[in-house]
Amino acid sequence: MRTAPVKNWLTRCLMGGLLVATPAFAQDDDDPYAYPEDEPGPSQEQIEEEEAAERRRRNVDQADEFRNASEQEGEEGDFKELAGLDDPSMGVGVELLAGALLLESPRGRFADTVLGLGVRTTWEFGRTFNLERFRENLWADLRWTYGNSSDGTDFIRGSTSQHYFTIAPAYEIKFGKSDFGFFGQVGAGVAYQTTSITVDANETKVNGLKPLFQYGVGLRGRPQLSRNGNFRLSFRLEALGYRRGYMNDFFLGGSVGATF
Repeated sequence: MRTAPVKNWLTRCLMGGLLVATPAFAQDDDDPYAYPEDEPGPSQEQIEEEEAAERRRRNVDQADEFRNASEQEGEEGDFKELAGLDDPSMGVGVELLAGALLLESPRGRFADTVLGLGVRTTWEFGRTFNLERFRENLWADLRWTYGNSSDGTDFIRGSTSQHYFTIAPAYEIKFGKSDFGFFGQVGAGVAYQTTSITVDANETKVNGLKPLFQYGVGLRGRPQLSRNGNFRLSFRLEALGYRRGYMNDFFLGGSVGATF
């Protein structure tokens, strides 16, 4: 038998096993497994810079999308502005007015002052342009103003009634972001005059119609009464002039009403 080769083979296997087993016996069971050191992660500054860059990129993308949408035409037509969302009211109002009506006196005096009464309807037609600078600043009045004067003796008496019918657009300059502003107004219409002359028991009536030119300035307010509603209180203080033929009349007063 050849025992030498077998002996050499066994010897080599035993030596190899001892060499492999030595590191295993050298590590205690309680020791943690050895892993390679973790790679260092990004610093806090790098994280913040990446987040800021991502926010800037999102903002730019959203602005580009909004701009592209506003410049394109879709199935429903051009892009529509949303200026009316903050105040979706119709801009139509009704006001009762009262004040001093100064009628030019035919007897050489400064004026015959009488009580002036009337009513007007206001339409904020600037809303139809859908532009913020015209939305509440441009409006127009359809107005009726009335005044009556009388004079005479028990034998001869005269009574005159003035009716002013006008349509007058106006432009208002707001006081900042408030609901108050200063306005100027110019318009036109007709003046209808009725005169009654009584001599003893005989009465004679004379009626006349003349073109009328209206102009004036004033202060206007329309504060909102309910937070979520469209109902607003509207009021004005104004000084208006009426030019009828060669005569000039003036109205100094105010009005109060509601706007929807």
